[in-house]
Amino acid sequence: MPRRSRKGPSRRQGQPPPLLVKQWSSRIRALEARPLIESVALTISRVRLATSRHAKSELQLLHTGQNAQLRLLTNVVGEHRFPPAMRHRRVGATRRMRIDRELLSGFHPEFLARSALPKRLSRTLRRAKAIDAKRRVARGHVEITNIFAPDERYTFSDTSFPWCTCGLVQTSAGSGSGAMIGPRHLLTASHVINWGPNNSAGWLQFTPLYFDGSEPFGSAYGQTVYSWLKADADHDGSMTNTESGFDYVVVTLDSRLGEITGWMGSRAYDDDWDGGDYWGHIGYPGDLASGQRPAFIGYQHFDGEDEQSTGGRDSYEINHKIDVFPGQSGGPYFGWWDTEPWPRVVSVQSGQNLGGPGGPNTCGGGDPLPELINYARTQDP
Repeated sequence: MPRRSRKGPSRRQGQPPPLLVKQWSSRIRALEARPLIESVALTISRVRLATSRHAKSELQLLHTGQNAQLRLLTNVVGEHRFPPAMRHRRVGATRRMRIDRELLSGFHPEFLARSALPKRLSRTLRRAKAIDAKRRVARGHVEITNIFAPDERYTFSDTSFPWCTCGLVQTSAGSGSGAMIGPRHLLTASHVINWGPNNSAGWLQFTPLYFDGSEPFGSAYGQTVYSWLKADADHDGSMTNTESGFDYVVVTLDSRLGEITGWMGSRAYDDDWDGGDYWGHIGYPGDLASGQRPAFIGYQHFDGEDEQSTGGRDSYEINHKIDVFPGQSGGPYFGWWDTEPWPRVVSVQSGQNLGGPGGPNTCGGGDPLPELINYARTQDP
């Protein structure tokens, strides 16, 4: 199927653009955290007990100063215990959507500070980059990465809002990135999910602002995954253009993490915004600290988009030259709108090397993105 690049006027004429990233520091007011009046529950660790009929298990909680250790006493050793698989609900592309604008708004908990940009790491925590984008490659050779010099990504550990809404996604197929977009609703890439038979989807764990093993907000497991289609990579790791355009899912979690971290809002991408340095992105790239630290890149723009369709619905495969590396898949591209207290996600990182090595990177967005978020939040409040 030939690729179509949509030209002409936007379908949402008059929609205001977001703030330029260079305006964030002056227009987004930093807020101090307010003390919590009551304690909140963080799920720091989970233990799945043995399934044997004759298994005996007992949990012990040991305290040593500031450290706590959960010990399992059992008569069954050497048994793998995996998290439960998720249910998959594919949304019918022809389904008529009733959009509740309130469900596309964000949320900032007052007990978290708010900052316009994530603080850079102290020198003692910084690590050298595994790949130097300035390094010259011998003629006739290529590197399998799309880091365009100069590499403007940096890792951070800032747990203020909205950075704490983003985190590490781990699945039985590997790892990626994601962001909270509701009280218990996670937005990530479809190709990060380990799709299985009979509407199953493997297991998924989300840890907001995971950093070198630290879990400042605990973690949660996925229960149900909502999608327009399955972006299931081929044996060579590639996807079709249609899969890339619809490469996003909403996962409902087994705890209401968003009430602790807050969440981002969402908005349909408007092609009038092409070329504007409006966007920031957060993900867990494997070339920076082995994917164990979140990385931020800002001051970025999108170059254009191709419409992709399934079942009569049109989504955007958005082209860009923003630095990405495996592990950043599922991470949000977001902007701030003037007077709004939280950012909005407009697309999700999908692929790289479109058309071959050195090609642009891609993310998925468009009208179906907020429609899917709205539907999942309505079905699983």
